[in-house]
Formats: sequence, C-alpha cells, structure tokens
Amino acid sequence: MEKYLIVKDIVTFILSAVGLYIAGSGLWTWKKQITGKKEFEAAYDLNYAILELREAVKHVRHPAIWPSESLSAIQYAKNKYPDKTEDEIGKDSHAYVYEMRWDKIRETFTKVDAHLLAVEVLWGKEILNLVKPLRKKINELNIALKQYFQPKLMTKDYMEIDDIIYGRLDDEENDNFSKSINEYTSKIDEYLKDKIK
Repeated sequence: MEKYLIVKDIVTFILSAVGLYIAGSGLWTWKKQITGKKEFEAAYDLNYAILELREAVKHVRHPAIWPSESLSAIQYAKNKYPDKTEDEIGKDSHAYVYEMRWDKIRETFTKVDAHLLAVEVLWGKEILNLVKPLRKKINELNIALKQYFQPKLMTKDYMEIDDIIYGRLDDEENDNFSKSINEYTSKIDEYLKDKIK
C-alpha cells in the first residue's frame, strides 16, 4: 500500500510538472504572439502614414491647379479668414490652394508622429534618425512655399524655389526633390520590414 502511494505521488508530481511546463510554454507563446502582433501593427501603421505623407507631398507639389480646387480654396480662405474681403482673397487664391494642400501634410504628420512614438517604444530611437531627413526635406518645401508667396522672405532665386515647389510629373528621374523624398521613405520602409521579419 505504501509503495502504491509513493508511485501515485511520483506520477502526480510528474503530471503536475508536465502541466506546468505546458502552461508555461503556452503563456510564453501567447506573449510572443501578442508582442509580434503589436510590432506588426506599429510598423504597418507608421509605414502607411509615411507613404500617406509621401503622397501628400506629391499633391502639394502638383503643378496643376484645377478650377474646382481654386473655388474650394476661395471658400476655405473665406472660412479661415473672415476679416478678408473677396478681392483680397481672389488676389491670393493660389496661395490658399497651397495652404489648403498643406493642411493634408500637417494632418498626415500628426499621424506619423503618433505612430512614431509606438515604434520608438518598441525598438528605440533609431527610427527618429531615419525620419529626421524626411522631416527636414518637407520643411524645405514649406519654406520654399512661404518664400514664393512672400517674396520679401526670399533667400533663393525663383528657379531653385520652383524646383522645390513643382514636381515633374513626366520626368520624376530628374526631380531631385521627389528622388530625395522617395529615398527617405524607402529607408524607413526597409527598416520597418526588417523589424517584423
């Protein structure tokens, strides 16, 4: 009887140890799965926001201004600057088109910054160094637009400013600004894809 109890205790102990091992493995796998899902979502969200930003920059740099866009910009200016007369708004309608277009960049940068925090929490500050040149390039576009519409602020000649402001839709290979934006977004894309392999 005593032998039977010892064997029973040993079997119970072994089964308990196996059960604990299986439970521990399950928790470890579950934790790894949750972490992997968070990493994937953070990388996806940031990458999507970066690509959205790239498209917003293309939209701002599009050389054509459609009549419907001009009308929308005039309405935009009337709502945003109620103290300006229609004549004042009409004179600067192109500036309001670009201001309205720039709102998309501002909105997208807000998304980028939110997702950037999540990626920084997961993988550290390296991502900030990859986003910095993109941010600097987009800031260059903002400054060029201000100088174009307020010539007294101008520090570059019109040709340099035009090369920054206007994209070359038919000749992107010779559009240095677009090439830089594409290069910076590609580096961010590669970094994020490497992190979730």
